[in-house]
Amino acid sequence: MPGILTDSQRQTVDPTEIEARIVVAPLAARVRVVLVGTTHPGNIGSTARAMKAMGLKHLHLVAPERFPHDEATALAVGAADLLLTAEIHANLAAALDGVDIAYATSARDRRIDWPTFTPRNAAADIVARDETQVAVVFGPERSGLSNTDLDLCQRLIEIPTVPDFSSLNLAQAVQIIVYELYAAAPLRVAPPRRNRRLSDQSASAEDVAQLQRHCMRVMAEVEFFEPGKPKLLDRRLRRLLSRAELRDSEVKILRGFLTAVEERLERQRRAPL
Repeated sequence: MPGILTDSQRQTVDPTEIEARIVVAPLAARVRVVLVGTTHPGNIGSTARAMKAMGLKHLHLVAPERFPHDEATALAVGAADLLLTAEIHANLAAALDGVDIAYATSARDRRIDWPTFTPRNAAADIVARDETQVAVVFGPERSGLSNTDLDLCQRLIEIPTVPDFSSLNLAQAVQIIVYELYAAAPLRVAPPRRNRRLSDQSASAEDVAQLQRHCMRVMAEVEFFEPGKPKLLDRRLRRLLSRAELRDSEVKILRGFLTAVEERLERQRRAPL
């Protein structure tokens, strides 16, 4: 029966915690796994298998080198249905359409600090973000995510390994993270929650990106930085706004303030000398 622990599962769970496992369905509805530039079709199939075993179903592929492919189907085993429904995109921005928060997976050193999680902590963070649309993004096998793609994400997941060998197969990395998502699911049925006011919802990633671009435009108008040379300001501002976890109403306040600044500057330009 969907949502109920099987007999074999009951044997591995504390008897005091055996109740309906409710997280799979809601988590599956709001979490997508995104593979960027995957070179080996077998990794796509293995990813689908890992996802289905942990209750996830939304697979998005960005410019895969070889897909569809027999090797992907063979390694998917019983999860070929996820390959049939996988969405293919030309770039990561398209794959993140409708996503509120994107978690990048990367071993790259970054010059700018940003929120970094272990798989377990990331899973707890994702599960706690009820009603939030989430993407977990994996880069190409050889190079990982580019800085351009990393800039489209708001959180970073790093899988701890021994210091002298940190190489993981792509599908292995996916398995670790989707398992932690499944394990982070509450075993007990949560009490009904009151609906939040629509005006108090978390701002979407696109709304925050538009705010960031608006800030940069106004900064340029007031000559806050040397024209054409913002250096790392653009990226630092993006990280600052991502960490703030703004609400819709807060974004509207800031956009309104920036618009007022632009209007004042325009009136000053038009004023007779």
